[in-house]
Amino acid sequence: MKTLQLAVTFLLFAAAASSQNLRFAGSDFASWAYPQGLVEVRSQGIEVKRFDQRFNAVANAREFSGQSIGEYGRRFARTPSNQQQADLAGDQDPNTWWKPDPDTPVQSWWLELDLGRSVVADKVRVRFPNREGAKPFNFFSVYVSPGIPVFGGRAKRIVYRRLGRPINNNTESLVEFDLKTTGLASATGEYLSTDEVLDFDIVRFVRFEAAGATPDAALAEIEVDGIGFNLSSMVQVEDRTEHWGGRTWTSKHRDCPGCGKGSGAEALIDQDVGFRGWNIEGSDKGNWRDSGVWSVIDFGNVFRVDRIIWLPIVSGRGPFLYGFQRDKQGSWPSFDFFASDGTPSNSADPVVEGPFHYDLLSSVANSGRYLFDFQFEPRALRLLLWRVTRPQQFHRAAQLFVFHSEGYPVQIELESEDISLGGARSMRFVEWDADLPPGTRIEVETQTGNGFQTLTRYFLANGKEVTKQAYESAKSRNRGDIVEERVRDDTWSAYSQPHRFSGQAFLSPSPRQWLRARVRLISDDPSVFPTLRSLAFVANPPVITAGLTGRIFPREAAMDTLQAFRYTIAPAGFNSRDAGFDRALILLPPGGGRNAAFISASVGGSEVAATGLLRGDSLLVELPPPLVRRDSVAIAFSARLSHSPTVFNAFVFNSTAADNLQGVVPAEFGADIVFVPEAVAGSSLIRNVEHTRSITPNGDGTNDQCELNFTVVKTEQAPQVQVFTLDGRPVIELTSQGAPSRRVRYVWDGRSAGRAVPPGIYVLRIAIEADARADRVYRLVHVVY
Repeated sequence: MKTLQLAVTFLLFAAAASSQNLRFAGSDFASWAYPQGLVEVRSQGIEVKRFDQRFNAVANAREFSGQSIGEYGRRFARTPSNQQQADLAGDQDPNTWWKPDPDTPVQSWWLELDLGRSVVADKVRVRFPNREGAKPFNFFSVYVSPGIPVFGGRAKRIVYRRLGRPINNNTESLVEFDLKTTGLASATGEYLSTDEVLDFDIVRFVRFEAAGATPDAALAEIEVDGIGFNLSSMVQVEDRTEHWGGRTWTSKHRDCPGCGKGSGAEALIDQDVGFRGWNIEGSDKGNWRDSGVWSVIDFGNVFRVDRIIWLPIVSGRGPFLYGFQRDKQGSWPSFDFFASDGTPSNSADPVVEGPFHYDLLSSVANSGRYLFDFQFEPRALRLLLWRVTRPQQFHRAAQLFVFHSEGYPVQIELESEDISLGGARSMRFVEWDADLPPGTRIEVETQTGNGFQTLTRYFLANGKEVTKQAYESAKSRNRGDIVEERVRDDTWSAYSQPHRFSGQAFLSPSPRQWLRARVRLISDDPSVFPTLRSLAFVANPPVITAGLTGRIFPREAAMDTLQAFRYTIAPAGFNSRDAGFDRALILLPPGGGRNAAFISASVGGSEVAATGLLRGDSLLVELPPPLVRRDSVAIAFSARLSHSPTVFNAFVFNSTAADNLQGVVPAEFGADIVFVPEAVAGSSLIRNVEHTRSITPNGDGTNDQCELNFTVVKTEQAPQVQVFTLDGRPVIELTSQGAPSRRVRYVWDGRSAGRAVPPGIYVLRIAIEADARADRVYRLVHVVY
């Protein structure tokens, strides 16, 4: 029976410890933000899409819905003869087919397929059945159109181009047509195909048309070979319901009075070359950003791109023209493409190109070409920018296709919501279970916080946001909505450095009550990609289940002066099963342990015989029995502060499990902070300088060294301390003694290059070169023998 009780006790303890951990596995990730369709969340883990180089654009045409052109509305397949069977010509089943009604005239034996969007394709294929009652068409032609409408009559009509010559006396079940674009003008640029003929065309509509009667003629399938996956089609835009995130923008979105304002960034990636486009009527403003002839696409994740096809509307050439814009075409004599893998940059304009580093992909000199095909080795790409550096008055562009190479992307991100930890939790490790083929890896970033605050926003009826006072002063009919938003408070940290291996120590501030995580799945090899099965955040089992709050007093202190403080720790609730604690650890600021001292401790308002131990910049307080479970603990100590504000972090633990620390969270925002007004007052970075004015370095142990102490404020830059002669010759550069802190200490033994210096007067120079300002302080030291 005793053995059974021990086993039950162990299981209960293990369950309680496990319940403190936060674990996501399989379908648990469905609540995270991720690009659906690119990422699939399955019960066995997270899987990412692999891209192919070719696809049949007819197969998924019904998933797209472009602008309606022609007489038959938005139908996928349309014909005046036997419309009921029209869809069978694109159903991916060669055993079903469309047969025109033999009682209708041959002139009505035609069928059109609408791909729903414009596709870059290099081949069209028609398949016929060949059996009794269903034979190949003997006489026919095939036409394609990019989707350019002709206006006239009652409805818009489609401009078609015939592929090759009419087919006569055909008996084959499969007939293929190669697509080409011809008559292109010259241009030069890195990775640019400069041929007059390109082996593809832009296709939205395909028309099959009989040129003569064939008994039992039937058409089984029309297939269109697309040349890869167009990533532009999955960038988030206003009217796109299925997307993978990201965004696109252009100069219209920039607040820049007098600058060029291009519009139509979303039109460049809508896979429709017949209705909308990017356009601007502007002039050269002296620099490309202000001129406004540029646009950026952020794909949201890092993909592997190897091809870009660009369709500007150049001087009235090419089929990509429509109506009112025929007389306003620029010549596009030169333009550039830049690519970024998402690496941050401090020099980029965050409003124009975003805060990212870009590399020049291609610089083009153009002599009237309107179709540009850039092909290169697969490269990591998250953002793409095009620009015209010295623009003319008019610029129009129809479409930009960006193609993924064969294989997996470079990097995909998933991000959780703000996750409640059910109270303050001290996280210890981040762990994951995953398949990681060679060349792949996983990174996890975290951020933590303690809560939120409510922000009230006031809007007028016209949608303009105003202050509360302006809202209340407005007439009732002009008042709009009052919206309350939950926003994070100031306890939230920025994202941590990446956790790069499973089991790595937790890098965000802890303990905290809320957590958010971001996971990156990364592959350097296009043939493989990691599969994430589960992710866990391992927490310490709390010694106080309800958590602990802390408060420091006083909240203001003099700089670099030994001062008494009291830190009070209080359990947020009582649970008889809590392990309790008998140790408290207070982390002092760097250098704060210098001359610090433990004063006293009390439990439940009564002073106890506690012991305080100073270890570097930490104060460890050992409390006598019994273990603390419900009472508050107040610890009095003295310390020096030189930074404002100074945050005091505290932990408690049970001496029987010394590695299981539970953190203390502030009782309210700022309750763990002490302000030091002197540290931020004035302009000096170097304060409270103390030094030995004269030394006798003769080795007798008395006054052999010059000791220099001072406090650094307002900067994290390390000071430089040098010794000079009075005529300015350098003697020696000193190094700091002891652990890094704001109160620093240097020692000079009166020697230079190992030899004693001559007697005389020497200059100590302290220098700090900070970003905002520099500061220097000089002191004299006498060397006598």
